[in-house]
Amino acid sequence: MKLLNWKNVMKKGLMLIMLVAGLCGISKAQAQMEEIIIEQALPGYKTTFEANPFWHNWFVSANFGANAFFAEHSSQADFKSTITFMPELAVGKMFKPWWGLRLQGGGGALHGFSENADRMLHMHYMHMNIDFMLGLINFFAKYNPDRKFDIVPFFGIGGMTRKNEQSFIVHGGVQAKMKLSERFDANIEFQGMVFNDKMVTTGGFPNDGLAGLTAGVTYYFKGRGFRTAPTQAALDDLAAANLLLANQVNQLENRKPEIKVVEKEVIKPVESKSIESIPSTIPFKFNSAEIQNIYDPLIYNIATFLKNNPKVKIRIIGYADKFGPINVNLQISKERADAVANMLKKDYGISADRMVIEYVGKEKPYYQKDNQWNRCAIVEVIK
Repeated sequence: MKLLNWKNVMKKGLMLIMLVAGLCGISKAQAQMEEIIIEQALPGYKTTFEANPFWHNWFVSANFGANAFFAEHSSQADFKSTITFMPELAVGKMFKPWWGLRLQGGGGALHGFSENADRMLHMHYMHMNIDFMLGLINFFAKYNPDRKFDIVPFFGIGGMTRKNEQSFIVHGGVQAKMKLSERFDANIEFQGMVFNDKMVTTGGFPNDGLAGLTAGVTYYFKGRGFRTAPTQAALDDLAAANLLLANQVNQLENRKPEIKVVEKEVIKPVESKSIESIPSTIPFKFNSAEIQNIYDPLIYNIATFLKNNPKVKIRIIGYADKFGPINVNLQISKERADAVANMLKKDYGISADRMVIEYVGKEKPYYQKDNQWNRCAIVEVIK
């Protein structure tokens, strides 16, 4: 009795230890989760993210729209006359959810005007600039990897060329972008640039300007997105929880095993029951008793069944459709049954005394759903 009580005390003590350890683990995990939740509740610019591999978060974009040229005498002309087509292409990378860099290029035509807008000057140009992009919503709001919309101001510097004239440019604007999928964004962009007055007719303004409104799509290469990184406090809690778990595993490994005697279960053999096979149907073409090649596997299966069950006998019944005279249909149904029996005998060596041949023509159709199905021979097991 004392030995039995001592075992009970040991079991209860071990259960108490495991319960306390479990409660400690739960409290540690809860503290860890709370820390991560606090981290994710921070605005984007205060959130710590995992390292962004170099080839991740690259994108290309294409925009098309119109621009208006502002220079000497532009105010004297009809505003519609200052507008020209404006294509833009860009490639860039997001270094954080809320900031990135892009290299953008474009070109087209400029419409300048002489004094009093008497004459329009049509000039072709090209420009290239590098922009810093700032996602305002991702910057100030809590980081959300599934966010669909953001407003992105951008500003940068670059250069413009027109014939033999070149100019340093200051570029800027704002973009509204909508996430369509993991790979595609749609965007609308208002942008402007300021460049040297000498690019067109000198005079009036110290600098000329170009303002444009475009719309387009952005394609992100594989690896788009960012993952938040846990704080150091959360990592410390996780390490402590792992240490506690290791201690629990060590205790369980060093625990003396409990030996139990298990009686061997005697498995009684299950009596097998024979299952009656369903009839096999071999279809034929109209007015034909020739077995088609596609039904050779069916004949093979019937022969294999007979070889595996040497005491089984089968009945082969020939049928015909309702078209044609009775005597013709009776003859074709007989030939169909004979064709199946001959194939079993010649190709697979099945004895004739294991097969009963019958034929009914069209007098007793087997299939009522479709008359064409009755162009067949049916093989069934004799009970």
